[in-house]
Amino acid sequence: LMGVIGIEEIFLKVKDMEKALDFYHGIVGLPIDKQDGERTYLQAERGHIVLQIENHTGRHQGGGPLHFAFTVSEETFDELLDKFAGSRHFTRGPYGERGRGRALFMIDPDGNETEVNTRYLYGVPKH
Repeated sequence: LMGVIGIEEIFLKVKDMEKALDFYHGIVGLPIDKQDGERTYLQAERGHIVLQIENHTGRHQGGGPLHFAFTVSEETFDELLDKFAGSRHFTRGPYGERGRGRALFMIDPDGNETEVNTRYLYGVPKH
């Protein structure tokens, strides 16, 4: 069984929310799940994209040019936690509990925030 199951989320920095929504929602056809003044969550059948306005005040502010998350198996999560904990790439976590969805955050060599989590193993998260 492959440990990395797929990409769960990508945070995209956008300059103009309306133009970004015209593209991702209007043309690509991703449904809008939820929205606030700074971000829009577009939910696919598996995974989601978050459009986040430049100079926002919320999540992943220090997450580099790009934030994305992989869904991984519980076993792979444990292996990655062992590899990354205490390394220069480690930033925060782990959050959550085994069997319910855990998350761990790292910074790649280019400053992008890479998350691994097990959330999608338990179905699409309900907000």
